[in-house]
Amino acid sequence: MKPLILLVLSLLPFASLANTDRVLTLALGAEPETGFDPIYGWGKYNRPLFQSTLIKRDNALELVSDLALQWRLSEDRLSWLVDLRDGVKFSDGSALTAADVKFSFDTAKNSASLHDLTNLERVEILDDHSLRFYLKQADITFIDNLVNLAIVPKASYNAAYGLNPIGSGPLAFVRWDRNQQLIMQPNPYYYGQKPAFSKIVVTFSDEDSRYARLRSGQLDLAAIAPRYAKILPPGYKLWSIDSVDNRGIAWPMVPVQGSGIGNDVTSDSVIRQAIDMAVERQILVQQLLDGFATPAYSIADGLPWGPQQISSNKPDLDAAKRLLEQNGWQLKAGLRHKGDTVASMTLYYLAGDTVRQQLALAVAQMVKPLGIEIKPVGKSWEAIYLQMHSQPVLLGFGSHSATEVRAVYHSASRGKGYFNSGYYSNPQVDKALDNAQAAASWSESLPFWQQAQTLIAADRPWTWLVNLQHLYAANECLDLSEPGIEAHGHGWPLANNIEQWRWQCPDR
Repeated sequence: MKPLILLVLSLLPFASLANTDRVLTLALGAEPETGFDPIYGWGKYNRPLFQSTLIKRDNALELVSDLALQWRLSEDRLSWLVDLRDGVKFSDGSALTAADVKFSFDTAKNSASLHDLTNLERVEILDDHSLRFYLKQADITFIDNLVNLAIVPKASYNAAYGLNPIGSGPLAFVRWDRNQQLIMQPNPYYYGQKPAFSKIVVTFSDEDSRYARLRSGQLDLAAIAPRYAKILPPGYKLWSIDSVDNRGIAWPMVPVQGSGIGNDVTSDSVIRQAIDMAVERQILVQQLLDGFATPAYSIADGLPWGPQQISSNKPDLDAAKRLLEQNGWQLKAGLRHKGDTVASMTLYYLAGDTVRQQLALAVAQMVKPLGIEIKPVGKSWEAIYLQMHSQPVLLGFGSHSATEVRAVYHSASRGKGYFNSGYYSNPQVDKALDNAQAAASWSESLPFWQQAQTLIAADRPWTWLVNLQHLYAANECLDLSEPGIEAHGHGWPLANNIEQWRWQCPDR
């Protein structure tokens, strides 16, 4: 893939920024529940659009400049020196300086943020355009924070920032009508190539409503589910984008401990192993997702830090039944029992997400012949959060950063957010992940990441199901150029290269 080329353009009024007066109308999927504040996670899995990050990844996942022109790791690996672009402004015209960068990182560090900045000792401002990040201990992965955390303005940031964001990204916020639409326009002060549309409107609706609006020609582009991919309305083209976006089941890994933690069924490794032996991933790919996915066996299939050997064992129900019986799970009245414990559980998934719903229902049917009862239930994330430490949840991850492996599997993450929801803990895994983080270079860290993946696979804290392809229906006149491999989150990551999008047909 070709890297993105940023062009420095003169500052122009809004009306003349775009090479077309066309308004682009999109439906990119889920509406951010808490708004557009990067301190609390906006832009962690996709480009934040309203804001800029210090560095970013191009279409080949290589690190390239954004706000930072240079970044250098000290010889002792305990600090990063970052030099900023000169003359950068926020969308309100105020100057962006090192003080805003320090403020953003300090605020994220001291907040209940999705960004893990526990290893950040302090940020020192050297001058308006340079600063140094001091670490508590060597951490080769800290650079991912320079990619993931976007910069907010110190002077105007407040608790309501996410409802009316000001930033230095390619798009400027105009209005957010919650549960309806988001309106954006090119940022006149953006230092790079500007989007080629006068206005961009993102509408929010469910999958069925998005498809209905496509059929009526109300949308220029929409994220779609696989069931719609082969029945696109006339005038639309299917874009199938590779991703590292996976789906799997996170199992509670400890026995019941009270306070909504633990599960006596899923904490038995035999149950997890038997379920893994019963799941037919190829059926999930071909029959549920119409081939727009691949089987998943880890959180990082195909990535440099992922497992080097992928399990390809075929499902074996008979062997799974024998395993259960040999380990005390006896069949009574159609369900497995071990003492007073019955092999029955609730599997939560996000309500309204048909892919997760179909996967949950399919897995429940696949394990039913084993005498294991899985009851799929769709709920909101708020409701799922209250149950996720004691019942399995169908979750999705997938990142351009190896730090996600640590967040999901290290014992230090137990019970923190949606990461290690099952309270998984293995000292050998922790040691391998710690060694990876403390490695002298990225290349030297890879064997430790891979060692951790091998140990994790043996424990089965997750049953990974599929890696998704992200599907979009776009007007035949809309050229999306060369989208990169997308991370978790079907929809918003597509806009990562929005500056390259072009309308190819003359307006009538």
